[in-house]
Order: sequence, then C-alpha cells, then structure tokens
Amino acid sequence: MKFDFDAVTDRTGTCSLKWESNMRGYNEEGMIPLWVADMDFACPPQITEALARRVAHPIYGYSIEPQEFYTSLKDWIRRRFQVDVEESWMTSIPGIIPAMHVALEAYTSPGDKVIVQTPVYHPFFLSVKNRGREVVENKLLEDDGNYFIDFADLEQKVRDPQVKLLFLCSPHNPVGRIWSREELQRLGRLCVDHDVLVVADEIHADLVYEKGSHLPYYALPDELSKQSLSLLSASKTFNIAGLFTSFALSSNPEILRAFQSAATRMGHEFVNLFGVQATIAAYQHGEEWLDQLLVYLRGNAQFIHQFLAERVPPVSMRVPEASYLGWIDFRKLGLPQETLMWLLQKAKLGLHNGEIFGSGGTGFIRINFACPRSFLVEAMERLERAIQSMGSTTFKPANKE
Repeated sequence: MKFDFDAVTDRTGTCSLKWESNMRGYNEEGMIPLWVADMDFACPPQITEALARRVAHPIYGYSIEPQEFYTSLKDWIRRRFQVDVEESWMTSIPGIIPAMHVALEAYTSPGDKVIVQTPVYHPFFLSVKNRGREVVENKLLEDDGNYFIDFADLEQKVRDPQVKLLFLCSPHNPVGRIWSREELQRLGRLCVDHDVLVVADEIHADLVYEKGSHLPYYALPDELSKQSLSLLSASKTFNIAGLFTSFALSSNPEILRAFQSAATRMGHEFVNLFGVQATIAAYQHGEEWLDQLLVYLRGNAQFIHQFLAERVPPVSMRVPEASYLGWIDFRKLGLPQETLMWLLQKAKLGLHNGEIFGSGGTGFIRINFACPRSFLVEAMERLERAIQSMGSTTFKPANKE
C-alpha cells in the first residue's frame, strides 16, 4: 500500500497544541508552526481501526495492559533491532517526561547531581531542577555541525560521588546524532566504574534513516546494560503522542522494581487505555507505513539542507542521522538570539529557540520537518525573504551554474 505524505490534513478544531495554542512566537496568526515534535501526517490506518473498535464499546473504565501490549514491543525490537528482550524487563508509564521524573525519584535524592549532555531536549534539565537535583552539564563538542561526546569532561564529572545518574538522549534530540557502539560502550564503562546509572531516552530509536544504525542501550554487554533503564514509546514513531503511553525497560530487576515502586508512589501506575490499543496496532501493523515515512522524512531534510545551501548560504542544516527534527545553524548571520527570534516571527515561522536546549544552543533553531513538503517549501521561502529584507551584508546567495 502506498501512503500519501504530501496530503494536507487540516488539524484545526482538534485542540492541537502545535496549531491551536496561540503561543507567542510559535502559533501567532499566519504562522507555519514547525516546533513541537508531533507530525502533520495521518497515523497508520490500522491504528485508527484499532481505536475505532475500542471506541465502539461504550464503557471506558480503568483498564489493565494485556500481555499483547508487551509482546508487541518485544517482537518489534526483535524485528527492527535484532535484539532479544524479555517481557519481564518492561513496565508501562504515561510518557517519557513522567518517566524521567519517576527515574529521578527512584534513583536519586534531593541534592544529588545528574549529568545531561547539552544542547538537549529541555525537559532533561528541567526535570532535574524541578525535582530538587543539581544539573551537571557534559556539553557536546561541535565541529562544523558534527557533534561528539566530550569524554575527557565526562570522565572528570562522573568521578564526583554526588553524581548518581546520567540522562542519555539516544538518538540525540536536537542534534540528530546516532551514537556509535564505541561511544556507548565508552560512556557505559565510565558510568559503571563510577556507579552512575544511565537512563536512556530512546523515543527516536525507530526514526533512523539507515536500518541497523541505532544500537539500543539495552543491547550493550550485560555489565553495562544492567546499570541502565531505557525509555521507549511508539508515540513519536507513529504520531500518537497525545495518547500518553510509553515503556520503561531494564534487564536488571532491581532497577525495574525501583522504577515501578516510584511510579506507583507518584500516581503513574496507569496508562491510557486507547494508547495501549494504538501501541499494539502500531507495533504489529505499522512497519510498512514507517518504512515509507522514513524515505519521505529524509527527503524533507535533504530539501531543507539543499535549499539553505543554494539560497541562504549563511544558514545551514545538516541532514540528521535520525528523527524528524533539524538543527539549523544561523551563527554566520551574527545576530543576537533575540534578534534571530524576531526575524523568525517576522517571517511567520514558529520554530523552537535553540537556547531552550541549554549550552550550545545559541545561534541555532530547531525545526520539525515532519509535515507535507509544501509546508517546507513555503517556510524556506519565507525565511529567505526575511533574511533578504534585512539587507545584511552577511547574506550573499550562492552562485548558480
């Protein structure tokens, strides 16, 4: 079956955060919103059908997760990553951000330190601060748009006995890196040697453009993986984030029990009954849709990269290795971040301010390119016109053959 990702689906009247929240700088009148990380594509039809079947029963009371919920993830991991996991390693949780808060309560105490690798998805450090822990930044190294872990800095920081946990974003949001086996093993070795638990957010694991390129943290050698917890979900992959259904996974029963106990204490022991059905349908029937989606997303990223290179050369975006989030570099324009955000508002573009992702975010903007190509054509042309209107001497279109 051929899926049409060029089709435009009107989301007005659906209480869409992305399109209808009227947030200043992101959803103002006439803006193209390309910020919050959900997709403007209809989810796989099998998900809609599964939800319709459940909706047909007119009672929506408290529910439990059927065994099929966990089996569907186990089978998905085997097919997509060639890794065998056990259903006993899994528990449910209503979202990755709640899972981060639960992990902090389960494995750390107020005043403990937690490592985050900036620039990174902002709830990483916000959750740490909001739970009374101290953020320790292991800022990523950047070289011409390529990002790397600063292992010298990491080794120094894990030696601090107050550091109890490291939040790993894998694949990384917003820089789009897939960490190599060597990088993950080196990081894991440092954490094991210094008794630091790794909590790996792998919500973008399915959204990789080269099959087999992502190595799940739970697939590392036992000595490393048993000192970790992975957070997984079908939500980003299949555009069902509003159903608030995710997983936590660990091969270490003590780590999993501590997580489950903290989740219960915090009132997170239930997940959405419709999310359960959607997740099962996604993992059982969504693979063909996903494979076609990934081709389209990569094409979108390549379009942005090429447009900027040819038409707005001071601005650049590398094609990410994973996710539908691009990290656009505006630094050559030499604009203060406040002026850059004003420029984007002038262009009527709702994009994420890079500074909210922490150290290393100044001069950058995050774009969500999971939308019909026509949206991106209009967005890039608006950006080009806005920069040209500045009359900046830093803007000089590339020579064309």
